[in-house]
Amino acid sequence: MTIQNVLAQYGPRESMEYDVVIVGGGPAGLSAAIRLKQLATQQHREVSVCVLEKGSEVG
Repeated sequence: MTIQNVLAQYGPRESMEYDVVIVGGGPAGLSAAIRLKQLATQQHREVSVCVLEKGSEVG
Protein backbone atom coordinates (compact mmCIF):
# COMPACT_ATOMS: atom_id res chain seq x y z
CA MET A 1 0.00 0.00 0.00
CA THR A 2 1.43 3.36 -1.00
CA ILE A 3 1.11 6.65 0.88
CA GLN A 4 -1.25 7.87 -1.83
CA ASN A 5 -3.54 4.87 -1.25
CA VAL A 6 -3.53 5.42 2.51
CA LEU A 7 -4.33 9.13 2.12
CA ALA A 8 -7.09 8.36 -0.38
CA GLN A 9 -8.65 5.80 1.96
CA TYR A 10 -8.22 7.49 5.36
CA GLY A 11 -7.45 11.14 4.59
CA PRO A 12 -4.61 13.19 6.07
CA ARG A 13 -3.60 12.70 9.69
CA GLU A 14 -4.02 15.44 12.23
CA SER A 15 -0.87 17.07 13.45
CA MET A 16 -0.37 18.63 16.86
CA GLU A 17 2.76 20.46 17.95
CA TYR A 18 4.03 20.65 21.52
CA ASP A 19 7.20 21.98 23.08
CA VAL A 20 7.46 18.92 25.35
CA VAL A 21 5.89 15.46 25.10
CA ILE A 22 6.02 13.28 28.20
CA VAL A 23 5.42 9.57 27.70
CA GLY A 24 3.75 8.06 30.73
CA GLY A 25 1.04 9.54 32.91
CA GLY A 26 2.22 8.02 36.17
CA PRO A 27 3.45 10.01 39.17
CA ALA A 28 6.81 10.85 37.58
CA GLY A 29 5.33 11.94 34.26
CA LEU A 30 2.67 14.10 35.89
CA SER A 31 5.22 15.63 38.26
CA ALA A 32 7.50 16.44 35.35
CA ALA A 33 4.66 18.13 33.45
CA ILE A 34 3.62 20.21 36.46
CA ARG A 35 7.20 21.23 37.22
CA LEU A 36 7.88 22.23 33.62
CA LYS A 37 4.80 24.48 33.64
CA GLN A 38 5.84 25.98 36.99
CA LEU A 39 9.35 26.76 35.75
CA ALA A 40 8.01 28.28 32.54
CA THR A 41 5.62 30.49 34.51
CA GLN A 42 8.45 31.68 36.78
CA GLN A 43 10.42 32.74 33.71
CA HIS A 44 7.34 34.36 32.09
CA ARG A 45 7.43 31.87 29.22
CA GLU A 46 4.78 29.80 27.50
CA VAL A 47 5.44 26.10 27.13
CA SER A 48 3.03 23.54 25.76
CA VAL A 49 3.21 20.13 27.42
CA CYS A 50 1.48 16.92 26.35
CA VAL A 51 1.32 13.83 28.58
CA LEU A 52 0.69 10.55 26.76
CA GLU A 53 -0.72 7.60 28.70
CA LYS A 54 -1.70 4.24 27.22
CA GLY A 55 -4.08 3.40 30.05
CA SER A 56 -7.56 4.77 30.54
CA GLU A 57 -6.53 6.77 33.62
CA VAL A 58 -3.48 8.76 34.65
CA GLY A 59 -1.75 8.57 38.00
